[in-house]
Amino acid sequence: MQSARPTSPKCFFTAWVLAWATAVYLPSLVIALLSLSPLASGGNPFLDTFEVADEVSPAAKLTYGFLFGAFLMLARAGGAGRKLSVDVSIGVASIALVVALLPEYWSRGFGVGLSGVRFDPLPTAVYLIGGVASGVVFSLTEKKCQSRGQGRTPHQSRNH
Repeated sequence: MQSARPTSPKCFFTAWVLAWATAVYLPSLVIALLSLSPLASGGNPFLDTFEVADEVSPAAKLTYGFLFGAFLMLARAGGAGRKLSVDVSIGVASIALVVALLPEYWSRGFGVGLSGVRFDPLPTAVYLIGGVASGVVFSLTEKKCQSRGQGRTPHQSRNH
């Protein structure tokens, strides 16, 4: 059973940052491996991943991060609690909204800006998988961080 104890800001922020990075870099890796971007040379998957991720517009990255964080906070405020299914649903919904609504001129290297088609099936599936993974990473990271903090008393946590 999940604790009613609220998440610490540190745990929330750490989990959010790692989830955001997952949503950016996992799809970039898959896009590079599938040669869906002209930037993927096929020489070095690690470098290709960073090339593809770097090409994704800041608007796409920031919009995902904002939506994901805002929806998580709204879900918590609405009493949804810390559940893997909720976090995954939020990751998928956030990435789907970015794919659906981000204007083409702000979508460089992402969605319609990658392929010229708003819902190109293969890249869209890759992005949605990234949203799922992002929700999983958030949920697991937050849970691990919270469990580390539960063993400490307030006095101990200030001294460490």
